[in-house]
Amino acid sequence: MIVKEINDIRRINLHLHTTVSDGLFSPAQVVKRAQEIGLDLFSITDHDTADAYKMLSDQLASLRILPGMEISSMHYGNDVHILAFGCDFKNKALHEMTEMYLQGRKNRAIRMIELLAEMGIKISLEEVIAVAGSRELIVRPHIAQILLKRGYDASKNEAFDKYIGNFKPAFVPKPELKVESVIQIIHDAGGWAVVAHPGKLVNAKYVHEFIEMGLDGIEVWHPDHYQAEVEAFTALAQKNGLFMTAGSDFHGDNERNNPFDAVPATELILSSVRELYQEYQWRCSER
Repeated sequence: MIVKEINDIRRINLHLHTTVSDGLFSPAQVVKRAQEIGLDLFSITDHDTADAYKMLSDQLASLRILPGMEISSMHYGNDVHILAFGCDFKNKALHEMTEMYLQGRKNRAIRMIELLAEMGIKISLEEVIAVAGSRELIVRPHIAQILLKRGYDASKNEAFDKYIGNFKPAFVPKPELKVESVIQIIHDAGGWAVVAHPGKLVNAKYVHEFIEMGLDGIEVWHPDHYQAEVEAFTALAQKNGLFMTAGSDFHGDNERNNPFDAVPATELILSSVRELYQEYQWRCSER
């Protein structure tokens, strides 16, 4: 029974965002879209929160979903995103970390708004919170959205390039734990740590260091990866016995390169994802 179910997984997308963080679709809308396009397995991976899953109890019965979230971390002062799959979301340390990030993001937004005001760009925290979703988990695209709405910028990309991107005039770093600490918290919560879009790292060689820290997998396919990167990350995962995943990093239909669809995963990636999902099912049966 399990073998048949696992082998049936062919259409996947393991990196999707909702309005709980910085996506444009509600959790219910994401689930509905997944049903409509016939995904065999998917994962909602909101930034630093798993609250989307609290809203889906009745809708998940007939769906195969690998619970996840995308956790912020840092390495040598640089952002690193870790996909946490299959965690026990009631785990105390995991909960404390996400609550710390929630408050830290709000404090960061307040400081960024203050810096923008010093530049003559006046927006309010209330405006930002209004677009930040049910958890009020504020990320920079929410601030960019208000800057665009108020006519300060022609696009969200311009807002980042001029004001709120890394090391720009209104940039404020968010509170983040180190990669090693995040991996440990994920493991303690019974989950797997998979580095997200490694091709976007400041230095892709950092992945080798993450492997030494206990990394479980690599997001091999991502829309921002070149084919050569997909092949290199696949080879690295195979060499080190790591899981391979694939996801579009979908936030909304306004995105050209990050569609909500089944990602073009190779049979090698699909085989790894099936194994990961099977292990998740086994762990759930033991909890």
